[in-house]
Amino acid sequence: MIMNTKRCGLCATLAACFLTSSISAAEIEGFTEPYRDLDVASTDTGIVSLINVKEGDQVQKDQVLGSLDQSLLKATLEIADRGRNAKGRVNSAQADVRLKSERVEKLKLLHERKHATQEELDRSVVEKEVSEAQLLAVQEEILVRGLEYDRIQIQMEQRQVRSPIDGVVIQVHRDVGEFVSGNDPVIATVVQLDPLIATYSVPSLISKGIEPKASVDMLVGDARLPVKGVVDYVAPVTDAESGTILVKVRIPNPKREYRSGEKCLLVVGRELPKTETAGQPKKGFTPAATVKPPLKTSRLEIGKAQ
Repeated sequence: MIMNTKRCGLCATLAACFLTSSISAAEIEGFTEPYRDLDVASTDTGIVSLINVKEGDQVQKDQVLGSLDQSLLKATLEIADRGRNAKGRVNSAQADVRLKSERVEKLKLLHERKHATQEELDRSVVEKEVSEAQLLAVQEEILVRGLEYDRIQIQMEQRQVRSPIDGVVIQVHRDVGEFVSGNDPVIATVVQLDPLIATYSVPSLISKGIEPKASVDMLVGDARLPVKGVVDYVAPVTDAESGTILVKVRIPNPKREYRSGEKCLLVVGRELPKTETAGQPKKGFTPAATVKPPLKTSRLEIGKAQ
């Protein structure tokens, strides 16, 4: 009975060691996805007048993807431009101010010589102040028209849909002539593929060694291409049901070697061999397809050789 108890304890210890070693060195399966996936929408409503891209096009930040009709705004902008540059009323008001100012100066001289009454001088001063106020009102109106011009320009800019990132267009949702409403304003979908992001559910027992900005080893795709990634995010909470922690790893992809949606393994607890290339056989190993069978020599051929 004592022997059985000792054997059970030994088995439990071996099982625990095996479990710990298998968890400490593991390949956790995840998948790659775009670092950013954006539905680019219009901030205004109207008829689409231009689509500049098609699916698969690479776009730069602030590049115009499409625009809404701007014919009415262009006409309104022209009116505002004429209004802010109008000089007639300003010149007239300035001339009236000069005239009233000269009259005041003349009446002051006449008042000093007793040839004008104080009432006449006061009336001319008030008329000068009124003309100055009228000039100021005209100048303020010109300023408002200038602001109106700027506002229309902003409205026209808002009717141009620009890409917020460098990326690739994966879907165009509108065509020329279609109406864009507030309920469905999306023009195109743009994704950022450099870098990619890989998402993993890491067991909490081995997640302690994974920290943000840390470098980790991964195997990407069916060819198991080795790549170094950088931990972008580690969830601060553990999923109670699975006992795992969400980890996101950023994968550099400047040459677009890796595709979004590929299987991606996070290698934990061991280092990838530096002398091996993913998808290639190890040194000293010859694939079965390349092994040539020994040549069969008949007795007749042997006799001829002799």
